[in-house]
Amino acid sequence: MNTKLVESIAKIILSLSKEERKLLELKITNLAISPTINQSSQQNILDLENRLKQFEKQYQMSSNSFYQQFKSGKLGDEMDFFEWSVFYEIWNNAQQ
Repeated sequence: MNTKLVESIAKIILSLSKEERKLLELKITNLAISPTINQSSQQNILDLENRLKQFEKQYQMSSNSFYQQFKSGKLGDEMDFFEWSVFYEIWNNAQQ
């Protein structure tokens, strides 16, 4: 263990204001839970991709092609199309 490093960090933490300590605690907490959130987000994206693939297989077209045609009014208003468009929009936003 690097005792000098720990002592230096302790001195820095003790010199922080109350607000700075709260911010530091928040940053540490976010770093600790970040991998869990990332894993959960990745699983949600995979679930969305599986749903999109089901629609693509059922309707024999890519989600991108479907979405362009649906938004331009060329496909009609089936409930599946609304559901597919929502999944595609969520997936597209998650990619950004």
